[in-house]
Amino acid sequence: MATPQRDSLLSHIHQVLAGIFLAQKLNHPHLLIAFSGGLDSTVLLYALAKLQAELPFTLSAMHVHHGLSCNADAWVDFCTKTCDALNIPLQIQIVKVDRNSGLGVEAAARNARYAALNQADADFICLAHHQNDQAETLLLQLARGAGAKGLAGMAQLDVKRKLMRPLLDCSRKQLEAYAKQHHLQWIEDESNGDTQFNRNFIRHEVLPALQKRYPAIAQTLSRSAENLAEASDLLDDLAQIDANHCVENQSINLAILRDLSQVRQANVMRWWLAQNSLNMPSAQQMQQILQQLLQAKSDAAIKIKVSEALHLMRFQGSAYLVNEQATLPPINLLWHGEEIVNLPNHSRLIFTKKMGEGLAFQRGGSDIKLRIKNRQGGERFKPDLARPSRTLKVVLQASDMPPWQRAQLPLIFMDETLAMIPNVGIDAYLKAAAHELGLRVTWEIVL
Repeated sequence: MATPQRDSLLSHIHQVLAGIFLAQKLNHPHLLIAFSGGLDSTVLLYALAKLQAELPFTLSAMHVHHGLSCNADAWVDFCTKTCDALNIPLQIQIVKVDRNSGLGVEAAARNARYAALNQADADFICLAHHQNDQAETLLLQLARGAGAKGLAGMAQLDVKRKLMRPLLDCSRKQLEAYAKQHHLQWIEDESNGDTQFNRNFIRHEVLPALQKRYPAIAQTLSRSAENLAEASDLLDDLAQIDANHCVENQSINLAILRDLSQVRQANVMRWWLAQNSLNMPSAQQMQQILQQLLQAKSDAAIKIKVSEALHLMRFQGSAYLVNEQATLPPINLLWHGEEIVNLPNHSRLIFTKKMGEGLAFQRGGSDIKLRIKNRQGGERFKPDLARPSRTLKVVLQASDMPPWQRAQLPLIFMDETLAMIPNVGIDAYLKAAAHELGLRVTWEIVL
């Protein structure tokens, strides 16, 4: 008969996985466990290996070799033997940690680890974070002055990043008891005892002191993180409501943003940056961003760096995220009927067929080809039958398109004729009549 401890832990993990599979409509998903060889991931590995007989999923593992310890190669051997004994496929991923990134060794190693895991072909990545890890994360974020989103800690299920944490409601003592009861072996990373690292300081100095006065502090802090996650979700809901009014075609209407309260301005701006996978600015940085965007003179050139590749820029009362390229890659493509054509300049064209609207692309027979090209200079365009053709430069200057987008704009030619300027107009002679199937083309920037 199974022991009570085994029943408790396995039953909990079984319940978590079954609930996720049902909610996400997962049919026999492939789960990849991030297997360091430490206590936490070893317990999760053995538990998932047992649950394969009860739940419909396949399991594999990945060990990320950071090369930061002299024992790293020995850890690879341990993980290999452990997975072989359980008949679980294991991938060893060697990464290089950038010690000069300015993030610190902890954060740089974490980024390298997640980058390796995200490249794996799996429906979800299983991480062995537990209740004590959640408490440590909350204390770390408090020390950094984080807002609600940072204080929300780690989610048990992160669909966007394909992350799953089945042990998040379990204490480290539960994992230790399970490992001891089933005579599991694991490795100890010597760096885990180094309190120069912030997380280790919280783990070995701060939490034990709190636990002496508040024995259930880890559970309490985890519950606080859940409450803050709910508050963060409400802030996101509010940001989405505000964004529906002020976010237009990957830009923010500053006149509408200006009408919001300062806290809602910052909230929707953080939401917008997060939608574009950018790191959150501090409160002081956000104040400076909003001040420049909303208070600088209308003719002032605004250019605020928000990542290595992106800047916030302002044009005609809107703020844009801009990826300025020093040299534009050449574009010279034939359209073969695709709905989406990805371009080498961080953009794409979306093609939609509709009767009586857009470009009469079938006029002239099957020999006519549509070609997508860069601006070369000297192009002329005739959007209006009643007016003469004009240079492309004049046409674009008359549009509402920001100057940095004009330089990257792809053009669509039918033979030698500039047939369409996406998002701007169609040659007057080539517009689809009511009885003709037309082609609408939208150009989107992909950040």
